[in-house]
Amino acid sequence: MTELLVPVAFFVAALSGLVIRFGFTRERRIKRTLKAVKPTAIASALDGRAVKIVGEVAYAGRSIASPLSGRLCAFYSIVVEEYRSSGKSGAWHEILRDEKGVDFLVRDDSGMALVRIASDGAALPALVQDRKARTSPILHSDFDLERYLGERGISVEGRFFRKNLRAAEGILEEGERVAVGGLARWLPDPNAGGGGYREAGKRLVLQSSEALPLFLSDDPKTL
Repeated sequence: MTELLVPVAFFVAALSGLVIRFGFTRERRIKRTLKAVKPTAIASALDGRAVKIVGEVAYAGRSIASPLSGRLCAFYSIVVEEYRSSGKSGAWHEILRDEKGVDFLVRDDSGMALVRIASDGAALPALVQDRKARTSPILHSDFDLERYLGERGISVEGRFFRKNLRAAEGILEEGERVAVGGLARWLPDPNAGGGGYREAGKRLVLQSSEALPLFLSDDPKTL
């Protein structure tokens, strides 16, 4: 019965994540869903099922640099917000969400799986935001944030002063632990050498589908 409930949990979270595109609500739902699902060993994953795999990140031939901090990674997520006042009150509003990654590997005690990052961006990351940047009218000025936004056609200058902006970045880098939720497929392995995989000549691939995005989190609570 537990195995039957796992795909349902992922589908519910996927729909919620797609509807609520911006803000921290999406991240909380992703983390809550991943936390609630028991990890499946790579060697035990069933083809065509939604699973959660927990393991160590390894690069699958290449990495990319996060455009804000320049750190090498397999996936990055950057959120930029602007503080806008209205009368005596104000609030932070998301003005940019930048998420990108490349295929990478996840290794656990039973084997190794390929995490396939779709080109259409069907991935829902909830990463630990360990790099922050700020600009403000008087106190804060961050060169990397100004450069990053400038490359995307966004000026940090307001009508009279700099805009009140903040950015948060999270990345998946080699060697750290990650929880990945997605569709499990046993596909032909072009580098098959036997041993360690559930089926000879095949490897586990975690990917998104038309109904199910790929979930990614390095938050310790989701592992």
